[in-house]
Amino acid sequence: MVSKVEYTSPLLTRGNDMPLSVQFYKVHNHLTDEDIVIPRLVNQQSLDFNELCEYLADGSTVTAADVSAVMKQIEMRMPLLLGLNVKVVCSPEGLTFRPKVSGSITQSELKAKLEAKKAAETDPEKAASIDVNRAIAVSDLSIADLVASIAIEMPKKWEERFRSKATFKRVAKAGTDDAGGTTDATDPTDPTDSTDNTDNTDNTDNTDNTDNTGGSTIDSSTEPGEGD
Repeated sequence: MVSKVEYTSPLLTRGNDMPLSVQFYKVHNHLTDEDIVIPRLVNQQSLDFNELCEYLADGSTVTAADVSAVMKQIEMRMPLLLGLNVKVVCSPEGLTFRPKVSGSITQSELKAKLEAKKAAETDPEKAASIDVNRAIAVSDLSIADLVASIAIEMPKKWEERFRSKATFKRVAKAGTDDAGGTTDATDPTDPTDSTDNTDNTDNTDNTDNTDNTGGSTIDSSTEPGEGD
């Protein structure tokens, strides 16, 4: 009889108390003309897909292969569901995937487009009829200009639970301020600094054209402007 090999999670081997490593740096806000100190997470660890499946299967009646199969089905079928304009709730606490549309056109962009169209027109009468200075209209944003993307609404309970358990540890990177003292400041644009520049604020989309259920929203698109 083959005995079952117990799985040891890479998370559990790191201990129960693993504070988030935070580094602080000082930047100058040119709008308010004052310095500001900002935190950022550093030394973040990664948990790959196979480790995640093992971790989720640990202590349950399903295997890591079962978890992997379900996750792969979600990957394959989620875009199909979103393409039907469906908002998909993926967890009991409300993890939600939904379709999102973005795209925009400005007055200056319209003028440039009309000028190019006028220059390419070979019929003098048709070219003369193109008013490059006309006011922008809703119809000037075409379907071809739109970009489809996926937005993710994180459950509010997840954030509350995470905030209640998260602890922080200051990670110093020595520097010298103008007064000659030692600071933890680093250059956030330094390409040699292998840290995560992710903002520590809530990533909530305030221009969303659907109702927000209270959790944070993550957009997979960085396209400016969203269609109504």
